[in-house]
Amino acid sequence: MIIVAILGAAIGFALSQFFVRLGLNHGSPLTAVTFSILTMTPLMWLILGYSIVWESFSLAGVLWFMFSGAVAPLATQVLLFTSALRVGISRASPLRNTSPLFASLLAIAFLGERWTLPLAAGTMSIILGATLLGMDDGKQVQGFRKRYLWLSLASGFVGGFSDPMRKFGFSLMSNLPLAICSLMTGSLIVLLVYLVATGKHRDLVINRGTLQWFGLAGVASAVGISSNLVAVNMG
Repeated sequence: MIIVAILGAAIGFALSQFFVRLGLNHGSPLTAVTFSILTMTPLMWLILGYSIVWESFSLAGVLWFMFSGAVAPLATQVLLFTSALRVGISRASPLRNTSPLFASLLAIAFLGERWTLPLAAGTMSIILGATLLGMDDGKQVQGFRKRYLWLSLASGFVGGFSDPMRKFGFSLMSNLPLAICSLMTGSLIVLLVYLVATGKHRDLVINRGTLQWFGLAGVASAVGISSNLVAVNMG
């Protein structure tokens, strides 16, 4: 089951990056993040809300997962989509997909986990699967500045850091559906506060292309994040 969850995460994240690549032809990275998270959050509540066991509610667990949601997917998407616009998704994607490697190293260093064959295989499958699906960029950016590649690598590190955070969160609350919904809600709340406080909501590009491709990216990201949480919860 854990292998299925890992593969689901790889496919979901890869498809999300593919759709974002198409959507950036029509809109900005901020628009991509906004429409992606606006799609993910209500979708997850709609699908998982009925299965939440409220008897196992934990305020500490909910708040922790909401904070984790501000780290990933929100911060990771901002870094990745900004980098993708500057250097092209096929250059940004492989560096973002190093997050399972960072997650494994952090789990070994701070959570006492051991490097096992299933862990190594799962890590490499996510990196290779997502990278292969994101390799072909028909509109590769020419003359890019290499410093923007650091944004992709930072996205990978932040994404890797989020996995140990989620693992710790499950020690506070074992309710998987509520954990997923709390994660998405945290991302959405922080994003909306930022948009309103900075006035950046006026910069959002709303057209058929952004609604279509960034919306699909949100659906794919929801699959990837949910599968990732399932895998983290299973150990």
